[in-house]
Amino acid sequence: MNMRSLWKYLPAGPILGLALIGVVLLSARLYYQAVKNQRFLEPALAISQPRYEFTRSITVTFQKEFGAGSVRGLTVKMSSIVVHRSLLFSQDDTLAPAAREVLQKLARIFLTLLEDDYTRNNIRFVLINARYPAGSTGQTNAAERMRVQRMVGLIKDSLFQAEPELGRRYRTYFAAAALQVYSQEGGSDVIELRIVPSELLHIEVFKRLEKYAD
Repeated sequence: MNMRSLWKYLPAGPILGLALIGVVLLSARLYYQAVKNQRFLEPALAISQPRYEFTRSITVTFQKEFGAGSVRGLTVKMSSIVVHRSLLFSQDDTLAPAAREVLQKLARIFLTLLEDDYTRNNIRFVLINARYPAGSTGQTNAAERMRVQRMVGLIKDSLFQAEPELGRRYRTYFAAAALQVYSQEGGSDVIELRIVPSELLHIEVFKRLEKYAD
């Protein structure tokens, strides 16, 4: 007896019932898995969304000034804008010819971010920093630290000159620092403009997690 003949002798009612039971069980399993995934994903989204919205506002503002494509010597990493030193400085540590336009755009970016209530409330300060490798002597380290400190200080002052409103209203948000690192760590060829988030951004995360604490 082949399979086709066997189906003729099987009652249709029980077969349909078993099929429906299988569909119900499968649906229940899928629903349980979806609820389980949702219970995991919702808190994860609550944690990541405030930070995502904050970094996205920085990225969008950056793209409005420099365009959506990649810019040689300029990158946005999370809440930091990283600039290659050669884009801003000549070999003698004076501002390069192309620096004026770059600093003008960077100043407009920070002015736009700080004029927005949401982003300003979530910004603790902007740290303009550059790294320098540790030298063999304390005298070498001191000289290099002073050289790099002058560079980052010049960048800060140049931002305020490019957008006087930035200096008048938001000068207290900016700090400049030379950071010493071991030579093997690298990163001494770039200048970082790091937007440090305020405590309000963390408070926003806790608020969104409150409903999952019960």
